[in-house]
Amino acid sequence: MASIDAGSAGAQILPFYLAGETDDTALIRGRFASVGVPATRILTRHAYPEAVASLQAEAMAIAACLSTFMKFDGVFTLQAKGDGYVKTLLADMTSDGALRGYTAFDAGAPPPVGTDMAESLPASVPALLGSGYAAFTVDQGSENGRYQGIVELDGETLSDAATAWFANSEQVDSHIVAAAGRTGDSWTASAMMVQRVAADGGRLAGVSREARDDAWTTAEMLLRSVRRDELVDPALAPEALIFRLFNALRPHVAPAQPVEDRCRCSPDRVVAVLERMSAAELADLVTESGTIDVTCEFCKTTRSIDPPFANATLTRQ
Repeated sequence: MASIDAGSAGAQILPFYLAGETDDTALIRGRFASVGVPATRILTRHAYPEAVASLQAEAMAIAACLSTFMKFDGVFTLQAKGDGYVKTLLADMTSDGALRGYTAFDAGAPPPVGTDMAESLPASVPALLGSGYAAFTVDQGSENGRYQGIVELDGETLSDAATAWFANSEQVDSHIVAAAGRTGDSWTASAMMVQRVAADGGRLAGVSREARDDAWTTAEMLLRSVRRDELVDPALAPEALIFRLFNALRPHVAPAQPVEDRCRCSPDRVVAVLERMSAAELADLVTESGTIDVTCEFCKTTRSIDPPFANATLTRQ
């Protein structure tokens, strides 16, 4: 059993599994992503209304949680598009733990009816995004290394969309919950997921179908029972919550995986984009000082590029 420092709970993904009654065979696998520290840093750089920030925080927690259920070397992305107040919601995480997030919303539109934009709970998908879809993408940087699944935004939460995606694409019983909240200047953003282990040959040969079914039914029921205040409590360590919820299923916890606020933008990437633009388009972007200033929507870093794109300089806003 891994020992987890409660002070590290703001930025980690904790793998765990739930066993049967008679041995340590894994019947259910799970993840608990707690990304409050990077989420706080990311949200601090944006002037989102509280409700929008809460939705973005949940998206980052879900993206972090889902990414570690797959074996890949690249980027996992959750992107939602809607026709409501929020137009685009994006969160992604690399296989080495770099997390980003960005939301585009209609700041000039009236707040959604019945939604207090100054409140962070709960983040309602129908109220904020309206009708639309969520896309879940694994991109390993090659033509054959990209996979995407799309689901309609039919549920009340982003967790509903993520659960639907797993049901459609992986066809394995799965359930995920997520929540975000703010205390002072600090955000807590968490997502927990359980998934049934497939009976693939000899690994579960000694466990009856009835026992496997009972374990899944119990695990899903217990996860559905978790309270929002438990998920957003910064003083409640992930390991403690896992054992509080699933003690009847003999939980086993693995070493935590780190998560950090790290953008993938760079001067070379900016130059590569500018080089694909026409001379007329570039001329419109040149400032009075003779540079082209480009701001990353994710990390809010502004780069001043001197045409013809040599010696890019960086300033932080």
